[in-house]
Amino acid sequence: MTKDHCHYFVKYHLVWCPKPKTGDFYDAAVALKDILFSICSRYRYEVHSLEVSNDFIHIFLSADPSVAPADVIRTLKSVSTVQLFQRFPDMRTFYSRRGSLWKKGYLVSTGDILDPKILKKFLDELNL
Repeated sequence: MTKDHCHYFVKYHLVWCPKPKTGDFYDAAVALKDILFSICSRYRYEVHSLEVSNDFIHIFLSADPSVAPADVIRTLKSVSTVQLFQRFPDMRTFYSRRGSLWKKGYLVSTGDILDPKILKKFLDELNL
């Protein structure tokens, strides 16, 4: 990828988890994938892979080097929450009693391969 006179190839693995697990979240998984792809397109993040599972969301993407990984994850979590709540009003009611849709923690890894041991440790720390 290029920007002005800079050529870059910055890739992040980002993983975060919903809280608590409910049927409503699982019903919204397909919509969440569409929402995340839309957000990435709008912010010019290039998605290499995306997985929404029962326990976590995993996205592997490229971003402009001027954008910090914390900003990428904050954007994905906050915008996806707003859009999911617009599409699924019952989720808003349910999660408003729990404080938020997503658990506070997240995992950021760089490189092509996310070590399964690191992912397992992260999920264990969140009691999944």
